[in-house]
Amino acid sequence: MRGTARQRPTGSASAGGKMAALLWRLGRAWCSPRAARPALAAAAAVWPPPFRPAAVPPGPRRPLSFSAAELVRAAPGRLRPYLRLMRLHQPAGTWLLYLPCAWSIGLAAEPGCPPDWQTLALFGAGAVLMRGAGCTINDMWDRDYDKKVARTASRPLAAGEISTFQSFIFLGGQLSLALCVLLCLNYYSIVLGAASLSLVVSYPLMKRITYWPQLVLGLTFNWGALLGWSAIQGSCDWSVCLPLYLAGVMWTLVYDTIYAHQIYTLDIDKPEDCWKKFASNRTVGVLLFIGIVLGNLCKRQESKTVQEPLESR
Repeated sequence: MRGTARQRPTGSASAGGKMAALLWRLGRAWCSPRAARPALAAAAAVWPPPFRPAAVPPGPRRPLSFSAAELVRAAPGRLRPYLRLMRLHQPAGTWLLYLPCAWSIGLAAEPGCPPDWQTLALFGAGAVLMRGAGCTINDMWDRDYDKKVARTASRPLAAGEISTFQSFIFLGGQLSLALCVLLCLNYYSIVLGAASLSLVVSYPLMKRITYWPQLVLGLTFNWGALLGWSAIQGSCDWSVCLPLYLAGVMWTLVYDTIYAHQIYTLDIDKPEDCWKKFASNRTVGVLLFIGIVLGNLCKRQESKTVQEPLESR
């Protein structure tokens, strides 16, 4: 109508105009990168609140971790069950198998010399393989029992992630690689190392027929106290190797009893406390190895102090 005054734009029309202006500015921003930042800022102010994307606060950065458990999680999906079967995500047992080997290698070194690092590395690879083979054998024997226990029901064999045939093939691969490591040693050590296989196979059955399976575990886990010396010296000096072996067996009785819930300073109602005390034995073993190496290096200095007065005479 001619006589009526022009009405003011309503709120919806005003919002529509703002949206049109915004689209025009965004179009310019597409052509001109310099205009992109103010255009996006204007979009954040004009966009209707119900449709404006909510700001997501940045989460805390996950620290980089190079632990064995993280490496297993980062492995390909098909490989992961096999790594868990050999307990690669729980390296405490591998350390406890390796440390008696390292003690023996350190004691067998020449006075004043550090232990042979190549032999240490060779035994480290063997410890990973043999511990993995032992865990595989254990899970093969106990797969039906593991299904009924909450702590072990998630193991690959019990959970059905790996078949018995697949685990058998995997066991053969681990033992084959361990044999390659063993063949790098002298003949005496090859025969001595092969003799431990009967203990590796029979240990998982001991918990069914005896109340002292940890004793058999001690005999198995500390075989490296004999093997490490023979790998360096060519044979065993029983005056050194036998006391070291028996001491390692007693040590295993202690930490495996902790693992099985008994000891005076242990809170048996807290699994975390059990695990901390069990894993702390790795630190004890490493400190003992450092003491052996330092003690052997000091032998050279002591021999010099004894020879100097004799030469002066």
